[in-house]
Amino acid sequence: MRRSDHVYPLTSGRLLAAAAVAASLAAAALAGSHSTRKAANSEGLHYVVNLGGDFEGVSAMAFDLADVGSAAKLEVLPDGLKGVLWLGNGYNTKCEWRLDDAAVTAEVEAARDHPKFSGIYYIADEPHPETCPDGPARVAERTKLIHSLDPDGRTFIIVQNGSAAPQEFQLLGNSADLIGVDPYPCNHRNAETGCDLGHLRARIKAALDAGIERERIVPVFQAFGQSCASVKEPWYRLPTEDELVTMLHIWDELVPREKRAFDMTYSWAPQGTTACPTLQSADGGEYPDLQKVFFEYFGQSGAFEIANGSND
Repeated sequence: MRRSDHVYPLTSGRLLAAAAVAASLAAAALAGSHSTRKAANSEGLHYVVNLGGDFEGVSAMAFDLADVGSAAKLEVLPDGLKGVLWLGNGYNTKCEWRLDDAAVTAEVEAARDHPKFSGIYYIADEPHPETCPDGPARVAERTKLIHSLDPDGRTFIIVQNGSAAPQEFQLLGNSADLIGVDPYPCNHRNAETGCDLGHLRARIKAALDAGIERERIVPVFQAFGQSCASVKEPWYRLPTEDELVTMLHIWDELVPREKRAFDMTYSWAPQGTTACPTLQSADGGEYPDLQKVFFEYFGQSGAFEIANGSND
């Protein structure tokens, strides 16, 4: 689901003003709704995307949430997995929805009472108010539509909020029930010095400082690189085992596990030009054994102790 980072032009005062108005509309549309909602399934809740049909592999890792692209695909999920319904993107590079309201209504009505549905609707991956100033209001409207059809459902978006667009948490924070925070601090530039943990901490704190409650923050864990992706200039690299452990400690410190609606790992199987290698092949052979780290992390309810991770 995750797209490559975007580079934004400088935003004019007019665009900033329009974005602020849209954010205000989004807040009004959602006032009071997300604080009273709960997921249909509130246990465990470890979400992984891009399964590639490998249900056995992700289930063995203790993942219990899987992305599905339509309500019909809930039928193929085995016991132990529930679906997070992906409703297509919008207000990212194009200022429109891929699925219109009628299509979304049909999908929600087909999914909401399905025994394999988690109650979570993934409605936008990194919408960008600087590209689409009305994005926050449009995302809030979609959340309101879904709430009208499924009062117990919760909407989920990922917000990038990078250095080129530092106001996204403020603008989008009230547009959906759950806000994914996806800093990916491990890249080829810091292969020798270690993942940029300051960047990880700063991104999480920016979400908290924007008023997004810990209970609404969804950690997005980096489990991919780009060394074998079909991209001209690979940027991201797969974390080492110790680097992953340390990142998980930081997440536990700033957004404790008992407060989370769920967490998300990107990515299980490779995804085009975006991700390769991924967690599916990170089994201690050619790549670090990140599978072992996640398996042990998901199996622990208290302090996480594995390898040589620290809270640095």
